[in-house]
Order: sequence, then C-alpha cells, then structure tokens
Amino acid sequence: MTPQAIDSTAFADSISGMALFFDVDGCLIDLAERPEDVVVPAGLIGNLERLSARVGGALALVSGRAIADLDRLFAPLSLPVAGQHGLEWRATPTGPVERVPVDRAVLDRLATALAEFAIGKPGLRVEPKGAAVAIHYRQAPALGPEVIALADTLLAGTLGWHALSGKMVVELKPDGVDKGAAVERFLAQAPFTGRTPLAAGDDVTDEDAFAAVLRHDGIALQVGDREPTVANRRLPDPAAMRAWIAHASR
Repeated sequence: MTPQAIDSTAFADSISGMALFFDVDGCLIDLAERPEDVVVPAGLIGNLERLSARVGGALALVSGRAIADLDRLFAPLSLPVAGQHGLEWRATPTGPVERVPVDRAVLDRLATALAEFAIGKPGLRVEPKGAAVAIHYRQAPALGPEVIALADTLLAGTLGWHALSGKMVVELKPDGVDKGAAVERFLAQAPFTGRTPLAAGDDVTDEDAFAAVLRHDGIALQVGDREPTVANRRLPDPAAMRAWIAHASR
C-alpha cells in the first residue's frame, strides 16, 4: 500500500471524536545519534496537552522508550502511555505502571552478551530498558549485519524471546507484547473506546499499531518514507507531524 499524503489540516473537523496513539522518536521528535541526545522542540508539550484535552484525554504515547524516560522528556505533561513496545503500560496519566513479568536470568544473560560484543567496537551502544535490552548501531552502521546476526544467535533456543529490529537498533524482548496489543488494550477502555483510532509512527516497530487501528477502521499515519508499510496516510517528517499536532490542537 502507498499511503496518501496529508497536510496539517487533515482530519481537523473530526479530531474531537478520535483516539490518538503517537510514537515518539522519529515521529514526534527528531532522531539523534544517541537516544539520550534527543530534543523535545519548544511548543510540543503544550500542543500535546491541548490536543489531549480536545480529544477528551484519548491521547496516548506508544513508544519503545521506558515510561520513566518518556515522563522525563515530556515533563510536566503526563499522559496514558505504553512503554518498551507495550512491556510497560499506564492506563491514565497518574495511574500505576504495569509491567510484563520478565525472566531476569535470561535478560541479564542477553545484556551481558551484548555488552561484551560491544567492547572495542566504537559506535555501538547497549541500552538496558528494564524489561528488554537494545543495542544501537546508528554511529556504526557498517556493524549492522553483525549486530543482527548476534541477536539471532543469542536467541536461538531461547524460548519466549525475540529480536525486534528498528532504525539502526535491535531490541531483545519477551514475546507476546507489541505496540498493536497496547493499542488494542487502550481501545477497550475509556476514554479511548468507541472513537476512531489514529496511530502515528515512523518505524517498522509501529506496523503492529498501524494494523491494530486499521482493524478498527482507523487511520495509520506513517511519518517518513519507509516502505513497505500498511499505513494509509503519510506525513514527510517529524516537523510535519508537529505542525499537524499544532493545527489539530487549536
């Protein structure tokens, strides 16, 4: 499917009846060489707060980042959120964080193996995420094939775990949870239920969220030009996404 390009005025008349699910890195904010170096542009937090109010609180972040990291980035704003691709989940802005139980012995073994692999390889960065572990190779793209092969080797025979590849990153995480499952869980409860869902994201890890909203006759909004995708709408980059949010929040 080739998504239809939209502009910042799209869906303005119907936004109040939508449920919104936003990825963060590469969607709301621009990617950085290191995840900790990202910048939340001026005005975005206020626009998200106003947009959340306009949709009656039916706006959630659905991200690969941990919830604690998202709260830090968007403070003082707090939203419903699914972190670590759904391994963490908070139903309301001030509610408790639920976490999928994780085999710590397996997680520690995988994290140690990635850290040992990264020794002496400038540009690789291992990121413990609490319930998963990721290895970034954005600063060493030539090592991508080795990183992917390592992940496959580490998980061979490891039941209940899989590798999730994104933009210059591979994450090792437990099975059974993804962004699509997180979106479905939100849609089963107020204030999200009964609304037209819209999911926005930029990476292959967002495809599950796209598929989920399309099952509910919703809108899957691809940010960027990645192909293939099941998305049915497209914006060119995070700046355009932020412009859309600014317009929709009026």
